[in-house]
Amino acid sequence: MEHALQLVDLVDQYGSVLGVKERRNIQKETDLYHTVFTLLVTPERQIVLSKIPARSDLPNLYAGLLGCTVTTIRRHAETPDRASLRSLENELHVRDATSQKLGDTFQVLRDGRRQYMSMYYTVHPVSDDFSRTDIESLQAFSYDLLSRAVEESPNLFTPSFLVTWERYASIKNLK
Repeated sequence: MEHALQLVDLVDQYGSVLGVKERRNIQKETDLYHTVFTLLVTPERQIVLSKIPARSDLPNLYAGLLGCTVTTIRRHAETPDRASLRSLENELHVRDATSQKLGDTFQVLRDGRRQYMSMYYTVHPVSDDFSRTDIESLQAFSYDLLSRAVEESPNLFTPSFLVTWERYASIKNLK
């Protein structure tokens, strides 16, 4: 089924399903849906972020900013675990990874958007083979360099990544 026609659950602040919309009809600025973020951590402990591309077909809110390595909207009747693996497969072409869940949260982001989100990480080598539709470029950071960049230039990062970093940067496997 075409990506834009996939059904997406609309949720409340607790993640409970309230309704369904086709992906192409989602209003990213106002609809509350379940977003799944996955960070790629290399075996050498580099944290890989994606630069978000501008898109005309399914516009991205944060084009040009750095965010979690892969991000996806959870589809109707899909588990967050499956959504994380699907985004790794579709965007990074990684088919042999496992994702570790960091947690779920409802957040009002710095830009005022409301978001219900699940966060994951996976340890896997980074590759130059990734979806150029979903990712403009990949940038690897040491933990210390990323911590400094977030502190000194938070405007370079998506509001959702900043929430993820604030909540989970102290996780042992990210250091």
